[in-house]
Amino acid sequence: MPVLLAIALHAEARPVIERFRLKQDASSGLPVFRRDEVWLTVTGTGSMKSAIATACLLSRLLNRVERDEDTVLFNLGIAGHTLKAEEGPVSVGDRFLANKITERSTGRSYFPDLLARTPLAESVVTTVERPLDRADAGTVEPGLVDMEAAGFYQAAATFLPPHRIGCVKVVSDHLETRRLDKNRVSELIAGTLDEFEAAVEAYRSIDDGEPDVLTDADLQLVGDIRDRLRLTASRHRMLSDLARSYKLHTGSDLPDLTRFTHVSVNTRQEGDAQFERLRGILSVE
Repeated sequence: MPVLLAIALHAEARPVIERFRLKQDASSGLPVFRRDEVWLTVTGTGSMKSAIATACLLSRLLNRVERDEDTVLFNLGIAGHTLKAEEGPVSVGDRFLANKITERSTGRSYFPDLLARTPLAESVVTTVERPLDRADAGTVEPGLVDMEAAGFYQAAATFLPPHRIGCVKVVSDHLETRRLDKNRVSELIAGTLDEFEAAVEAYRSIDDGEPDVLTDADLQLVGDIRDRLRLTASRHRMLSDLARSYKLHTGSDLPDLTRFTHVSVNTRQEGDAQFERLRGILSVE
């Protein structure tokens, strides 16, 4: 099963290259390193660069494999955090798996399908166009802040199902550091590789042939909610994925969601508000 890694900076990629003993692939126009089924591309900084490099890597690799659904793809890198250092409980070096990725420039949010059980805590990630200062912390949703995740995810989702796409971020600062020493960046990434490798293996272990955890009654409930909230096809899919993730992570039935089958939605904003309430109920911390 191919494992693809999209990493912005050479300093972030260096410990990964060493860990997996990757060698540069001179036949590629991009900075690509590989060994056996592991492929890594250094994308450069920014959402657009990340999207382009991710799409190029996927296009190249998926022409060589028979089953696209067997491929797993991760973005790994450092990120700032909106909490002040003294506020806790988040510290430099903490690592998180993204459960929501928001592109600040458009306001669009994306929800990776977290079906796999990993050792990583979960967090929101907001992708911005430029590094934020401490004074900007209140302009984004509390959580992680990076410059690549949204572009990476949009490109990845064009090729792969959401449960085979992961985004792992290591806290490098609390929005008070403009530029980090390259060696320090490498140290932060190196410190998370045990948990990161465990997360990769968890994603690889997902069996797409397993029976759906959602029962006929669950699917009917999700469909009724879709109709009442006038959800788009993508929001309907997100809701289904959230419901599956809830049942897999908790090992229990879905909570009572019938109240959402009786609400009246007249505008898109009302539907969005109800969907966010649903997501809050089904999100597993």
